[in-house]
Amino acid sequence: MTENFQKKMVAQNLRDADEALYSDIDRDRKFNRLQTTDPQRLARRAKLKSFRAIDVSTAKGAAAKEYLEAILDRMDSGIEGYCLVLHGRTGAGKTHIIERLVAHPDLRERETEEGKYRPLLKIVAPAPCTLKTLGLRILHQLGYRPKKSLRENEVWDRVEANLRAQGVGILVIDEMHNVLAGRNSAERHKIAMTLKSLMVSDANPVQLILAGLDSLKKFVTDYSELHRRTHFVELVALEAVKDSKKFMKFLKALEEKLGMETCGFTENDMPHRFWFASRGLVGRMAYFAQEAATIAVCLDDEVVREEHLAEAYRRPYGIDDARNPFLVLNPRLLKMPKKEEDIRDDETFLRGTKKRRTEDDEEELSEN
Repeated sequence: MTENFQKKMVAQNLRDADEALYSDIDRDRKFNRLQTTDPQRLARRAKLKSFRAIDVSTAKGAAAKEYLEAILDRMDSGIEGYCLVLHGRTGAGKTHIIERLVAHPDLRERETEEGKYRPLLKIVAPAPCTLKTLGLRILHQLGYRPKKSLRENEVWDRVEANLRAQGVGILVIDEMHNVLAGRNSAERHKIAMTLKSLMVSDANPVQLILAGLDSLKKFVTDYSELHRRTHFVELVALEAVKDSKKFMKFLKALEEKLGMETCGFTENDMPHRFWFASRGLVGRMAYFAQEAATIAVCLDDEVVREEHLAEAYRRPYGIDDARNPFLVLNPRLLKMPKKEEDIRDDETFLRGTKKRRTEDDEEELSEN
């Protein structure tokens, strides 16, 4: 490949990036909300939205925020990228922490004379997901629509060009374990080197924030080029006895921030019911409380009751009342599942596990 040809390729990539700046997603249509003037529906919408915005501070969340400040300093200085990895079981609270991190006021996107400026880009890796699919998702989030089917290397050429053109200094990838699932050694090495190339780019070094299951940590530690540039924050389950004070503090804060009367999250045997239902994972505790409050509001009930919590637990698991921790007479008789059952439990609770053919997904992304 001649030097002149390489220059032409780079120039074309940059032209593609410039064109992409003027093709963006209409964010107001993201959830296809109802166009309603019904005051009761509008009030419920505001109430339900407030539940999802609840933020209960934890030590792990504080540690992640502290490291984000270090990432911002690196980004501001234009020096080599680093990586923050949040890992833990499904429902540990990884996504919630990420949502709080990306809300940093210095990371808001804005329009400039040159086009859209996005200091941070966040995506969720679909399941299943190849390296090419990941690149296409990044391009689509940037507003880029390929005019033809692209090879994997062409996708990532455009990813780097568009990230640079739109000023992206931090790339956040949630559910990163989906990119690793089912990949062989050669494919995993390619993924690792792609991430490294983003961090060490001379033109636009990118800071990475990755979140996923514990398999993500093993992947990163297997490659020294990534490992030495990475800081890990592990989100572990709280233990019923050892962490009882943390557990009660979290439930109390969660109850207060719901802004509704409840059945008493910290009273009588309710903490044990929450502990068993969540397996000690704070993300699941928040999920069940938020879902129960949502059910209550939709039923025009002003109190979050045990039956609302029971329904919130029943929906993902599909179990009967005799095994529902929010309905059984004595929750202390319930036994925590074994490791194998815990894995199935994670798969049940995990969002986005519906299987789709990756090739079809890539073709759809390329053509749309």
